[in-house]
Order: sequence, then structure tokens, then C-alpha cells
Amino acid sequence: MKSTFSTSVDWDAVKAEYQKDLRVTVNNIWTPEHASLIGQSLGQNTQFKHAYTQQGRALESSEQDLAKMSQLDRKQLFSNLYSDASKGVGFWYGRHMINTLSPRPLIEVKNYLNSEEALEKLRYISGRSDIKLASAQGTRYTPGNFLTRHNDVVEREGRILAFVLGFTPQWHPDWGGLLQFYQDDGTPREAWTPKFNSMTIFDVRHVHAVTYLPPYTPMQRLSITGWFRSK
Repeated sequence: MKSTFSTSVDWDAVKAEYQKDLRVTVNNIWTPEHASLIGQSLGQNTQFKHAYTQQGRALESSEQDLAKMSQLDRKQLFSNLYSDASKGVGFWYGRHMINTLSPRPLIEVKNYLNSEEALEKLRYISGRSDIKLASAQGTRYTPGNFLTRHNDVVEREGRILAFVLGFTPQWHPDWGGLLQFYQDDGTPREAWTPKFNSMTIFDVRHVHAVTYLPPYTPMQRLSITGWFRSK
């Protein structure tokens, strides 16, 4: 099934909503069948690594790597992780960088996001004619995962817009995993609940976080995330 945005999307309405505060969620961005295929691929056929911080450094380890750690080393890893998080720096979640070995539906999504057809829509919505490409990764949040408050400005990558393609059905806000927005001084703004078959787009200058998933969260929070970039 070829990746393409649903023909039912009203891009004029999306643009109008985005321009109010440089952020918007587009519902039913794929056909239902296509969204189900991508979600199934993420949930069942994708190998994720654990992405996390250690004393401010971003690292990645496979499940096998963590299993080989001694009990003492694993205890120290989480001690460092939570120390970082207590200072407002850090993350712990599943990541899969989409590449040529990824499941085919994920590759096709990334290829489509980099197509002129898709990029032109994002230029139209944002008014940014300098958007040239998209980077994309699969993300998985399970109990204990989180992403602390930050913005996505990275000048060397030319990040312009962040995006979240949601593939988690029937999410409950008590399960955490909310896309929480903040004012620049840290005052909380709205929190957006994950939605199945949606695309959230926001200017990289928006301060945001993904809230902690408690132990009772019964399912995975699955998405494809990344940035539309100028370089």
C-alpha cells in the first residue's frame, strides 16, 4: 500500500488552525486501512532500542545490551537517568531510526514525507518555503518512559517543524504519555492526548514534553516522529 496523505484532509483549514499558534493536529491523516497497517508494523514488527541520557549525554542501548549489564551497573544507569530528569534534562523511551532495514510500511512513510507532494503541503501550512526534507524515527513509550521539557531547536540540522504521527488507539489521559506544551518560563499550557491516525505539527520553538507513563499503563504509545528541516 503506497503511503500518501488522505484526500479527505482540508489543507486550508489545517493552515488556518496552524497559523493561530504555530501548532495543529490533523485527524485521519491516512486512510483507516493504511493507518492500521502502519500501526501494526510499529507494534509488532519493529525493533526498538532504549534511548536515554546519562549525565547529560544521549545514549542508546538494545534490550540485549541492558540484559548483559550487572545489577550494579543497571542500578547506576537508572540513578543517573533519574538524576538528570530531576534537573529537567533527560528521556527514556523506545526509538527506531527508520532505515533501509526497517519494516516496509515505515520506509514508505519516511519516503512519502520526503516527497515533493508532502513537503509542499508542509510549506503551505507553515509558510516556510525553506523546508527541504524530513527525518523520521519510530517511537515507543511504555510504563516508566518519559521525555522532559525542552524545545527542538537544533540549528545545525535546520529543524523547522516537529511532527508526531500517532498510531495508538483509545488512549486514556490517566496513562500519561501526553504531549504537554509549556510557556517559555515553564508554566504548563495544553496537554494533547495521543490519537490514532493523526499528525501533530508544531514549530520547533514550542517548549514541550511527553509526560511520564505510570506502571498501570496497559498499552504502548506508538508514533513516528521527526522534523521537517531546511538542511
